[in-house]
Parts: sequence; structure tokens; C-alpha cells
Amino acid sequence: MLRPLDGIRVAITEHRYPEQLAQLLERLGADVFSCPLLKETPIEDSSGARRFISLCDSTAIDYIVFYTGVGVDILFRSVTRPEIIANSRIVARGPKAVNALKRAGMRVDVVADAATTDGIIKTLSRENLKGKTVLVQLYGQDNPELSTALQKRGATVIGVSIYSYTQASDTQSIHDLVNRIVDRKVDAITFTSATQVPFFFSTADALVDPAALRKRLKKDVIVASVGEVTSRALRDAGVEPHVVPSEAKMGPLVKALGEFFERRAR
Repeated sequence: MLRPLDGIRVAITEHRYPEQLAQLLERLGADVFSCPLLKETPIEDSSGARRFISLCDSTAIDYIVFYTGVGVDILFRSVTRPEIIANSRIVARGPKAVNALKRAGMRVDVVADAATTDGIIKTLSRENLKGKTVLVQLYGQDNPELSTALQKRGATVIGVSIYSYTQASDTQSIHDLVNRIVDRKVDAITFTSATQVPFFFSTADALVDPAALRKRLKKDVIVASVGEVTSRALRDAGVEPHVVPSEAKMGPLVKALGEFFERRAR
């Protein structure tokens, strides 16, 4: 019996669960090329986590905003007194942060309306932030959009990076991925994190003609994206994703990609 992805060559950029994603795709018949792009690296041997905890201990923190599940996991590996964090009102950007907090035995007071910076801003706009201090878990870069929005509402905003992203695969493997796309040796590519997108395009644009690359990704290679934030990053890079599952998880991504190629084959 013909499977939805039989003969389809799919490149994946996922680093956290590449084997699981590859297995899901292969069950539908895909030929998978795995090239993880980025991996999470704790800031200077957990110094970011220690600074985060120190702020909770020494400063009256009214709200703590957790952006990512990975950040929560790294932080709580360094926490010996979780009650320090529990003294604040805890805000989670999305389901991954919520699940990580629950694994750590922490309550979640507020979940953002949408798992984006805009969603956090909208959610906290319903809170009285005047004179409040908000601690934000970052991941390698500042978030001026969030800081500015909360400061306009009277809050003091402190951002601390728990981890940053570093290159996950060797440079030659990434070059091979780019060349496969340009040479039409890839039928689809998946992006599972927004941070993968600028890294991919900054690397690829230095290797090949940016216009030619984007033409391939618009016409010849099906781009599958997990989540609104990742899709927005792709659009900012000049590429409209062809496949975006209704639920931002790997299973729905694979199902949506299979359905896309089934419709195309009819």
C-alpha cells in the first residue's frame, strides 16, 4: 500500500528529538536527511541560572515570565530552594513552559493568550503592572519588544538568559543541506523552532544566491513549520510556509505534511 510520503525526501532541522521526528516521517515512507541546526547551551556553566535564582532571592520579583520549557528545565537543575521562585506570580508563554513547570512541581498562575511575545503582552495588559518588577527568562538575546511594552505599563523589567543557541551540526553537514535544496535533492524541509530560521538563512545566504534559495523554497521545496513564531520567522526571511499544523507538535506536523503530499498526488 502506498504511503503518503513514499519517495519524498524530507530534510529535518530538529536537534532535540531528531530520531523521533525521523521515525514518524519514515513510517509514512519519507527518506529523511537529518541536519540539526542549533542546540541549547547553558550560559557559562549555569551562571545564567545562578543569577536568575539570586535575583529571586535578593529582589522583590512580582512576576516571572518563562519563555521556554528548556529554560525551565535548565533552571530547576540549579535550584535548591524552589520556594524562592514560588513567591512570585508565574507566567508561562506556552504549553512547553507549562509542562516543564509542572514537571518541576511548580504552579502556573498565568498562561499567555498565545505562545508569542504579543500573547504575553496582551495577557499582562490585564494585570496592574505599575511599580511591579518582572523577571523574564530569555534565551541568548534580549527581547526589547516585551521590555518596552511592560515598561510603558509601569513595570521594571529584568531579563536573564538561562541558555543560548550554538551550532549543532558540523559546518559541512549544514553546507550539504543547503546544496541539497538548491540542487533539488530535497522535496520538503521542516522547521521546528523560530531560532533555526535566521541561523539557516544567514548561513545559506553566505553560500548560495539568496534569491535562488528562496525561489527553491517557494516553488520546489515544501516548507513545513511548527507554530506561529516559527512561521513568522520564515515570513520575515522571505519564505511563506506551505504546511503549518493546527497544533504545534511533531506528530501533527508529520500528519499535515503527509496530507499535503496526498492532496498533491491526487
